[in-house]
Amino acid sequence: MKKTTISICTILGALLLTSACSSNEPTYKTPSTSKSTHQADVLQAQRWNFTLPNQEVWKVGYKVQNDTVNNFIWIPNNQNMGTWKQNITDKFITEAAAKGQSPKNLMDQAQESSKGQCEKINWQTLSESDDQIVYVADTMACGKGGKESQHMVGRIERGQGGVYSLQYFAVQDILTSPLKQTMLDTVQNAKLVANN
Repeated sequence: MKKTTISICTILGALLLTSACSSNEPTYKTPSTSKSTHQADVLQAQRWNFTLPNQEVWKVGYKVQNDTVNNFIWIPNNQNMGTWKQNITDKFITEAAAKGQSPKNLMDQAQESSKGQCEKINWQTLSESDDQIVYVADTMACGKGGKESQHMVGRIERGQGGVYSLQYFAVQDILTSPLKQTMLDTVQNAKLVANN
Protein backbone atom coordinates (compact mmCIF):
# COMPACT_ATOMS: atom_id res chain seq x y z
CA MET A 1 0.00 0.00 0.00
CA LYS A 2 1.41 3.39 -0.99
CA LYS A 3 1.88 5.75 1.93
CA THR A 4 0.17 9.11 1.57
CA THR A 5 1.77 11.94 3.48
CA ILE A 6 0.64 15.44 4.24
CA SER A 7 4.15 16.84 4.35
CA ILE A 8 4.83 17.25 0.66
CA CYS A 9 1.48 18.16 -0.78
CA THR A 10 -0.40 19.92 1.97
CA ILE A 11 1.46 21.49 4.87
CA LEU A 12 3.22 24.09 2.73
CA GLY A 13 1.77 23.16 -0.65
CA ALA A 14 -0.87 25.85 -0.84
CA LEU A 15 1.28 28.68 0.38
CA LEU A 16 4.47 27.76 -1.45
CA LEU A 17 2.82 26.82 -4.73
CA THR A 18 4.14 23.29 -5.04
CA SER A 19 2.94 22.11 -8.40
CA ALA A 20 2.64 18.35 -8.93
CA CYS A 21 3.06 15.93 -6.04
CA SER A 22 4.19 12.92 -8.02
CA SER A 23 7.51 11.14 -7.57
CA ASN A 24 10.37 12.17 -9.82
CA GLU A 25 13.67 10.43 -10.32
CA PRO A 26 16.51 12.28 -8.62
CA THR A 27 18.19 14.71 -10.98
CA TYR A 28 21.20 15.29 -8.77
CA LYS A 29 23.79 12.69 -7.87
CA THR A 30 23.83 11.35 -4.33
CA PRO A 31 25.99 13.74 -2.29
CA SER A 32 29.38 12.30 -1.38
CA THR A 33 29.56 14.48 1.73
CA SER A 34 27.05 15.32 4.40
CA LYS A 35 26.71 18.93 3.19
CA SER A 36 23.85 20.07 0.99
CA THR A 37 25.82 20.44 -2.23
CA HIS A 38 23.16 21.03 -4.87
CA GLN A 39 23.35 24.27 -6.80
CA ALA A 40 20.11 26.16 -6.50
CA ASP A 41 18.59 27.49 -9.69
CA VAL A 42 19.58 30.99 -10.85
CA LEU A 43 16.06 32.05 -9.81
CA GLN A 44 17.42 32.21 -6.25
CA ALA A 45 19.73 34.93 -4.93
CA GLN A 46 20.41 32.73 -1.90
CA ARG A 47 20.23 29.07 -0.94
CA TRP A 48 20.12 27.06 2.27
CA ASN A 49 23.45 25.76 3.49
CA PHE A 50 22.69 22.93 5.90
CA THR A 51 24.28 19.74 7.11
CA LEU A 52 22.50 16.55 6.17
CA PRO A 53 22.46 14.14 9.13
CA ASN A 54 25.60 11.98 9.12
CA GLN A 55 23.92 8.67 9.92
CA GLU A 56 22.49 8.47 6.39
CA VAL A 57 23.57 9.08 2.81
CA TRP A 58 20.97 11.44 1.32
CA LYS A 59 19.75 12.05 -2.22
CA VAL A 60 17.28 14.36 -3.92
CA GLY A 61 14.12 12.28 -4.25
CA TYR A 62 11.88 14.97 -5.73
CA LYS A 63 12.27 18.40 -7.23
CA VAL A 64 10.18 21.12 -8.83
CA GLN A 65 11.72 24.16 -10.51
CA ASN A 66 9.68 26.78 -12.34
CA ASP A 67 9.23 30.56 -12.59
CA THR A 68 8.04 30.99 -9.00
CA VAL A 69 9.32 28.07 -6.90
CA ASN A 70 12.28 25.74 -6.40
CA ASN A 71 11.51 22.73 -4.22
CA PHE A 72 13.99 19.96 -3.36
CA ILE A 73 13.09 17.01 -1.14
CA TRP A 74 16.05 15.13 0.31
CA ILE A 75 15.54 11.54 1.46
CA PRO A 76 17.91 8.83 2.74
CA ASN A 77 19.52 6.95 -0.14
CA ASN A 78 17.89 3.61 0.81
CA GLN A 79 14.36 5.10 0.76
CA ASN A 80 12.07 6.43 -1.97
CA MET A 81 9.28 8.98 -2.18
CA GLY A 82 6.64 6.35 -1.52
CA THR A 83 8.29 4.78 1.54
CA TRP A 84 10.42 7.46 3.18
CA LYS A 85 10.87 7.57 6.94
CA GLN A 86 12.66 10.94 6.94
CA ASN A 87 12.80 13.84 4.50
CA ILE A 88 14.20 17.34 4.38
CA THR A 89 12.28 19.76 2.20
CA ASP A 90 14.31 22.74 0.94
CA LYS A 91 12.06 25.31 -0.76
CA PHE A 92 12.22 28.79 -2.27
CA ILE A 93 9.35 30.96 -3.52
CA THR A 94 9.77 34.28 -5.30
CA GLU A 95 8.73 37.50 -3.61
CA ALA A 96 6.04 38.08 -6.25
CA ALA A 97 4.50 34.66 -5.61
CA ALA A 98 4.70 35.13 -1.82
CA LYS A 99 2.77 38.40 -2.27
CA GLY A 100 4.68 40.19 0.47
CA GLN A 101 3.35 37.98 3.26
CA SER A 102 5.38 37.56 6.43
CA PRO A 103 6.84 34.19 7.44
CA LYS A 104 4.28 34.05 10.28
CA ASN A 105 1.39 34.64 7.85
CA LEU A 106 2.69 31.87 5.61
CA MET A 107 3.05 29.48 8.55
CA ASP A 108 -0.46 30.34 9.76
CA GLN A 109 -1.85 29.53 6.30
CA ALA A 110 -0.01 26.21 6.29
CA GLN A 111 -1.37 25.36 9.73
CA GLU A 112 -4.92 26.22 8.68
CA SER A 113 -4.72 24.19 5.47
CA SER A 114 -3.45 21.14 7.37
CA LYS A 115 -6.41 21.01 9.78
CA GLY A 116 -8.69 19.27 7.29
CA GLN A 117 -6.10 16.61 6.50
CA CYS A 118 -5.12 15.32 9.95
CA GLU A 119 -7.18 13.82 12.73
CA LYS A 120 -4.96 15.63 15.19
CA ILE A 121 -2.22 18.21 14.76
CA ASN A 122 -0.20 19.91 17.48
CA TRP A 123 1.58 23.02 16.17
CA GLN A 124 4.00 25.09 18.28
CA THR A 125 6.07 28.18 17.46
CA LEU A 126 9.61 27.93 18.87
CA SER A 127 10.92 31.35 17.84
CA GLU A 128 9.69 34.27 15.79
CA SER A 129 10.93 37.58 14.39
CA ASP A 130 9.79 39.84 11.55
CA ASP A 131 11.93 37.89 9.07
CA GLN A 132 11.67 34.28 10.23
CA ILE A 133 9.70 31.73 12.21
CA VAL A 134 10.74 28.32 13.58
CA TYR A 135 8.05 25.81 14.52
CA VAL A 136 7.35 22.15 15.26
CA ALA A 137 4.29 20.09 14.46
CA ASP A 138 3.16 16.61 15.41
CA THR A 139 0.49 15.05 13.24
CA MET A 140 -1.62 12.00 13.92
CA ALA A 141 -3.22 9.91 11.18
CA CYS A 142 -2.59 12.24 8.26
CA GLY A 143 -3.61 11.55 4.70
CA LYS A 144 -6.45 9.60 3.21
CA GLY A 145 -4.58 6.34 2.50
CA GLY A 146 -1.62 5.51 4.71
CA LYS A 147 -2.13 6.80 8.23
CA GLU A 148 1.42 7.84 9.06
CA SER A 149 1.89 10.05 12.10
CA GLN A 150 4.77 12.49 11.73
CA HIS A 151 6.98 14.94 13.58
CA MET A 152 8.17 18.03 11.72
CA VAL A 153 10.52 20.91 12.46
CA GLY A 154 10.20 23.85 10.09
CA ARG A 155 11.59 27.27 9.41
CA ILE A 156 10.39 29.98 7.07
CA GLU A 157 12.70 32.92 6.45
CA ARG A 158 12.49 35.99 4.25
CA GLY A 159 15.69 36.35 2.25
CA GLN A 160 16.91 38.03 -0.92
CA GLY A 161 14.34 37.76 -3.68
CA GLY A 162 11.75 35.78 -1.79
CA VAL A 163 10.90 33.35 0.98
CA TYR A 164 12.98 30.30 1.92
CA SER A 165 11.60 27.30 3.79
CA LEU A 166 13.38 24.34 5.35
CA GLN A 167 11.43 21.46 6.92
CA TYR A 168 12.61 18.17 8.39
CA PHE A 169 10.04 15.36 8.67
CA ALA A 170 10.25 11.98 10.40
CA VAL A 171 7.54 9.39 10.87
CA GLN A 172 6.65 8.79 14.51
CA ASP A 173 7.60 5.08 14.50
CA ILE A 174 11.34 5.93 14.19
CA LEU A 175 11.28 9.05 16.36
CA THR A 176 13.71 9.09 19.28
CA SER A 177 14.95 11.93 21.47
CA PRO A 178 18.32 12.03 19.63
CA LEU A 179 16.55 12.16 16.25
CA LYS A 180 14.28 14.98 17.46
CA GLN A 181 17.39 16.91 18.52
CA THR A 182 19.07 16.22 15.16
CA MET A 183 15.98 17.53 13.37
CA LEU A 184 15.94 20.70 15.46
CA ASP A 185 19.69 21.26 15.05
CA THR A 186 19.53 20.74 11.27
CA VAL A 187 16.80 23.34 10.82
CA GLN A 188 18.01 25.90 13.38
CA ASN A 189 21.66 25.77 12.26
CA ALA A 190 20.94 26.16 8.54
CA LYS A 191 22.18 29.43 7.02
CA LEU A 192 21.04 31.39 4.00
CA VAL A 193 24.13 32.00 1.87
CA ALA A 194 24.76 33.65 -1.48
CA ASN A 195 23.88 31.39 -4.40
CA ASN A 196 27.12 31.43 -6.35
